[in-house]
Amino acid sequence: MPDDPEEKLLILQLSEDSKKIARLLSSETSIRILKLLNKKSMSAGNLADELGIRLNTLKYNLDSLLEIGMIRVRNVKWSRKGREIKVYEAAEKVIVFLPAKENLETPIFMMKSWQDSLENSERQEFPKLSWS
Repeated sequence: MPDDPEEKLLILQLSEDSKKIARLLSSETSIRILKLLNKKSMSAGNLADELGIRLNTLKYNLDSLLEIGMIRVRNVKWSRKGREIKVYEAAEKVIVFLPAKENLETPIFMMKSWQDSLENSERQEFPKLSWS
């Protein structure tokens, strides 16, 4: 788990990149992947079996979720045949979308508030996210 609050917070002004992220997070497959990885770490093969989808469809979604930082590779195992098997887990990430005309000081203020709240509640345990 990242200890740096900046790694847990993604602030985006509305743009083509933020549209891609919003589209990805509105995908049923991506949400199902996030729900499973929020419960336990899994390999791509296990995820594909559990979700009942083809591995290439899953791989596309995993790569996209990795790119935006919603999941990460927890560790790497090796198969009996010597193939690399990545084990994925959900990342603790908050995404904030801001209107394009928003002042850039607003995200900086939000980041400082986020850091302060994390520092003040360092000893407090937070429950895992629940995806409804």
